[in-house]
Amino acid sequence: MEMNWRLAEWLAFQETSHAKVIDMGLTRVQLVVSRLGLDKPSLLTITVAGTNGKGSSTAMLSHIYAAAGYKVGWYSSPHLLHYNERIRINNAPASDALLVDAFRAIAAVSNDLTLSYFEWGTIAALWVFKQQGCDLQVLEVGLGGRLDAVNAIDADAALITPIDIDHQAYLGNTRDVIAREKAGILRKGQVAVCSDLQPPSSLIDSAQALGLSLSLSGCDFSWQRCDNGQWLWRTGDRAYSLPVPALRGDFQLANAAGALMLVDGLQSRLPVEVSALAQGLSDVRLLGRLDARQFADKPWLFDVAHNPQSISALAGYLEAQSTPVIAIFSALSDKDIGEMVAALDPYVDQWFVAPLGGARGALLEQLQDAFSSIDANLVQWCDAISDACSLAQVYDSTEIRLVCGSFVTVEQGLRWLEEQTCSTH
Repeated sequence: MEMNWRLAEWLAFQETSHAKVIDMGLTRVQLVVSRLGLDKPSLLTITVAGTNGKGSSTAMLSHIYAAAGYKVGWYSSPHLLHYNERIRINNAPASDALLVDAFRAIAAVSNDLTLSYFEWGTIAALWVFKQQGCDLQVLEVGLGGRLDAVNAIDADAALITPIDIDHQAYLGNTRDVIAREKAGILRKGQVAVCSDLQPPSSLIDSAQALGLSLSLSGCDFSWQRCDNGQWLWRTGDRAYSLPVPALRGDFQLANAAGALMLVDGLQSRLPVEVSALAQGLSDVRLLGRLDARQFADKPWLFDVAHNPQSISALAGYLEAQSTPVIAIFSALSDKDIGEMVAALDPYVDQWFVAPLGGARGALLEQLQDAFSSIDANLVQWCDAISDACSLAQVYDSTEIRLVCGSFVTVEQGLRWLEEQTCSTH
């Protein structure tokens, strides 16, 4: 490989250098991490796993600790517009130069093996956070937990967000089986929190087998929305009245409650004042999570909901808003698309649907089957998400344009909006 590559060239190499796009297992990562001296980090490590809410929860943790004055490394995936979104220092994306330095360091010790795209990114994040002298690193698991590259590091604290059936080919077909994979990030003696309101019994059993005290939502901590734009978080005999997170939706309160319980469990090592909790929740931003935009005279909303559980949460938000929408939609082929469409349909006045393309995108025939029970007059079929967005923009209605169904759908929608915005200036 050429060590003087630019970032785009490094990423292009990583996309094709390993035999499998998804190749779960820790052997390769642990070997490279050890060679780089990253296997026993001096900085505190928080690992977050789950099906939904991982990105929002890591964002909240990063913003809270940054507001408290700590230097925070935050690793998440996937990115939507720029790879640098995956690796952040105090919520700012890492520079191209820093990422290239990380990839060079990895390449120097890994010529005898190949790494997957995700493994390159995970190791790069660990290297960057050490080089930048971070006080802590917040790491989002990519897929599952037990065999995910992030799990090569023994975390000091673990947060498990709501668990649903997703990625069945890799994780299993029931919540109990999937929860066992998520539980793989748990370690004896660590701080551990679950923000799932109905955690599978296998998760609790896994924690008990480690002799681990797993803090559970509704049992060890709770929350409720108030009428004054605040919400109340409570654990034991302590209760805090805090501003509603900047991330929209009541389901974000559940994510915030779990994040706060984790912060509470780490107070002896990383003290955080209540004012920093409030500041962090007020500051938090995350692309593609009920992400409201305005283009010309039309309101837009981008949300990466991509499985039945997250789509149900999105539907709940739309119901609470009492505002019908125009939906720009597509999904990946391994999702239950019919169930997703059925959950959203009561709140959608008009659909604009297009295949995503790529190896994982649902084919037109699969999408048509998912929409077979929807009035054909309410579905406009398009060749691409960009075409769907263009048609939705000129559609004679002032309703919100909602882009959803997958990360890829939102990525393509945001790129369309970016292009339109640039062309008007």
